[in-house]
Amino acid sequence: EWSSNMAALPPNAMGWSVEDVKQWAVAEVGIKPEHADKLVQQEVDGRALHTLTEAKLERCSIPIGPAGLLMEAIEGLGGGGGSSSMAGGVVLREGPFVEYWRRMWDVQPADDGSLDFDEAHLVG
Repeated sequence: EWSSNMAALPPNAMGWSVEDVKQWAVAEVGIKPEHADKLVQQEVDGRALHTLTEAKLERCSIPIGPAGLLMEAIEGLGGGGGSSSMAGGVVLREGPFVEYWRRMWDVQPADDGSLDFDEAHLVG
């Protein structure tokens, strides 16, 4: 549930600005402003937020505790119809390029319609 100070954010997290992400991270996730400032330094907006992994957050010197909270909260946001990062792989939801990926990698959709394959498929 959104708190009153979150009402001003765009409803789709994919459209959030860097400052929106910081506000969400502090007000909703509950991480310290000093850790949220590291997201700002890395220019993490709503689209970039969905590409984060716990390892990336740790490389930005965000401690394991807040990094875990952020990852849990990011999963709760959903991908807004775009791509989102998951541990060990990438999930693509229905969108303009999904059929291309299905044919290119011969990947069958899961029950929820997402495509799930490891990153080796992307860089190989």
